[in-house]
Amino acid sequence: MNFWQIVVKSIYRHWLSTSLAVISIALGVALLDSVVSLREQTHRNFTQEGLGVDAILGPKGSPLQIVLNALYHLEEMPGKIKWPYYEKVLKSEVVEDGIPFATGHSYAGFRVNAIDERFFTELEYMPGRHFSFKPEDGGQGRVFNAREEAVAGAEVAKILDIKLGKTFNPTCGVNPGDPVHRNDNIQFVGIMAPTGTPHDRAIYIPLKTFYTLEGHGSDVQEMSTNEEHREISGAYLRIKRIRNGALHPGIQDLKYNVNQSSQAQLVVPNEVLPRLFSIIGWVDSVIMGIAILVSILAMLFLFVALLSALRERRRDLALLRCLGATRRTVFGLILCESITMAVTGAILGVAIGHGIVAFGSELIRVETGLRFSASYMSTADFYVLPAVIVLGLLAGLLPSIQAYKLGVLKNLTPVS
Repeated sequence: MNFWQIVVKSIYRHWLSTSLAVISIALGVALLDSVVSLREQTHRNFTQEGLGVDAILGPKGSPLQIVLNALYHLEEMPGKIKWPYYEKVLKSEVVEDGIPFATGHSYAGFRVNAIDERFFTELEYMPGRHFSFKPEDGGQGRVFNAREEAVAGAEVAKILDIKLGKTFNPTCGVNPGDPVHRNDNIQFVGIMAPTGTPHDRAIYIPLKTFYTLEGHGSDVQEMSTNEEHREISGAYLRIKRIRNGALHPGIQDLKYNVNQSSQAQLVVPNEVLPRLFSIIGWVDSVIMGIAILVSILAMLFLFVALLSALRERRRDLALLRCLGATRRTVFGLILCESITMAVTGAILGVAIGHGIVAFGSELIRVETGLRFSASYMSTADFYVLPAVIVLGLLAGLLPSIQAYKLGVLKNLTPVS
């Protein structure tokens, strides 16, 4: 029987304590791996989404609320902006173009946003990438060009089983029980190709349709033709670029001037999103701390299990010494058992961690439209195995030393 056969047989002989130690290590590693993966993918998703829009012109209120509403279809806009002020901002020397939108409607739990049709051709939802309706990309139909037409995001179409030609009645509001525009039948003429962004979870209608929906009243309906009284929820702004694609430095002056006014504010998503991470960062830290604590406790359990097994195996180890095994062999035997259990627990934990990400990503996608991948290789995937090997070495070091010092004659007596 060679060295590794002895290691495997010894582990199998103490299968209960070994299984508990491996499961404890796996749970700690799984928690650590899944938390790191979800955190890194969250940062990546939010950062990429923010890169698609240079700036957002929004009403006075929380900048974070404006970003969540405009980019992620969450929350509600804290107010409205006058159309003349929007046009004034467009005339700034640093603004290249703007795409106005109006939010506040929904259908079957999904947001219905009124927007300028240039949104589909001019806006880059990610750098260099535009919305597509091409069948080869996964899209269908076309952009709306009439009042009673709409476009659905890929996720909305999938969940609601939307087909081209289907009609719907938008709800005036985003909460359950809000009134429905029952006499406004809007037809789907396009389904956007999947983008992997929250835009997949929204329905889009023409901007002017928003003002002419039944039940909005004559004041709102007048906004479709009278720009002096028209109001919008906000606008995506494209800022001029200078060398190497950097934003025009005049954006800070524009931001200051707009924010000093009483009518609107200018929000740069990539300046606001880090605040979100700082707000929820303590949650990451707490969960990471728990995961590390569980991993350490698992290693302590492994240490105790090895010590317990060593007491039961003293006579077996003494017999091995009598059969010619050296002290170094016995030392290595216990140490390899520890490392084997630690590595097995780590591999199992990484697999469970990716399973947790797969399950959690589906829940996150349904709620926010953000896509997470179970195959994503996080920082933890690269460092957890070496770290667990080191901890396994430390956990098995003392039992290995005790086995090394084990007296042969003293421990040959059968254990009663």
